[in-house]
Amino acid sequence: MKKTIFTLLMCFLVVATIFIALLFKENSKIASQNVEITQKVLSPVISKTLTPEPVTTFVFAGDMMFDRAVNHYFKKKGLTSIFDNFDKTITSDKDIRFANLEGPISSEAIIDDISPNNLIFNFPPETIEALKSIRINGVSLANNHTLNAGRDGLETTKKLLKSADILYSGEQSIFSTDSVLKYDTKVPVSIIAVNLLESPGQDKVIEKIKEEKTANRFVVVFPHWGNEYALVHAKSQEEAGHSFVDAGADLVVGSHPHVVQDIEIYKDKAIIYSLGNFVFDQTFSKDTQMGLVLTGKIMNDSLELSFVPTKQVGLKPEMQKESEKNALLQRVLPIDGGYESMGDDTIKLKR
Repeated sequence: MKKTIFTLLMCFLVVATIFIALLFKENSKIASQNVEITQKVLSPVISKTLTPEPVTTFVFAGDMMFDRAVNHYFKKKGLTSIFDNFDKTITSDKDIRFANLEGPISSEAIIDDISPNNLIFNFPPETIEALKSIRINGVSLANNHTLNAGRDGLETTKKLLKSADILYSGEQSIFSTDSVLKYDTKVPVSIIAVNLLESPGQDKVIEKIKEEKTANRFVVVFPHWGNEYALVHAKSQEEAGHSFVDAGADLVVGSHPHVVQDIEIYKDKAIIYSLGNFVFDQTFSKDTQMGLVLTGKIMNDSLELSFVPTKQVGLKPEMQKESEKNALLQRVLPIDGGYESMGDDTIKLKR
């Protein structure tokens, strides 16, 4: 009897062992299938999460002039010392670093003439080193002083810029292929520089904006326009700025008035009418010694703009104090909004 019970017990244990093994195998198979299904479901989500959104960063500065008093007072110390008090991280870590170069660069030493009535500019060769010191990688030549040294002087300027890997856009009196500067960054950008003071043909600018926009590029128009020393933009600037946006421009950034002008949000696009002076020897007023450096991030569906007010002290640009900065931004930013505020100095726009 005991032997029979033992035999039955052993058979039960064998059957139980086989059953448990089969059950474990089936559960493992199901678990494996569940893992595979989960991976298939989550894979696109994980892939999307890990793929960063393309972002292009930029900085735009206003008018730069390295002749007259600027050359006179810094030729012994070196022109690079002009930027000793400027926070170079503002320009050094951006994909696009662009400003208005208000005159030609000479390949030889220039005549030292500090007369404020001297309106024929010619910058010393050390200008290239000054630009490199703040890592400028693009300049506008579309202004009323570009041809101060004639066509030969313009060609010399272009050669010196090219040798330093500094790109350029625009000319004083014509609109050509050189008027469009393309940055093939993560979000491709085209900068169209135009001197509207000599009316090179606005239809050509409109046509080029549409062409670049059709190529799926972020289009910046950089016009030289407006009335000198006027704190509020002129009607002619507004009409031109609106026409650029209507044609497809994503951002309009102006120069020439030598003071910071107001900012308009038109059809969800920013028109910065004038950045004012960045480096200039116009010390006869407080406004001509102030500038606005514009930085930003271009993303697929939005544009962030940050405003960095500067002032010149001893002809050197530096950051404005908090009270000065707030007063300037309150003056120039539109009170009716049209943008998402991200702080005192940063706004966000839809694209």
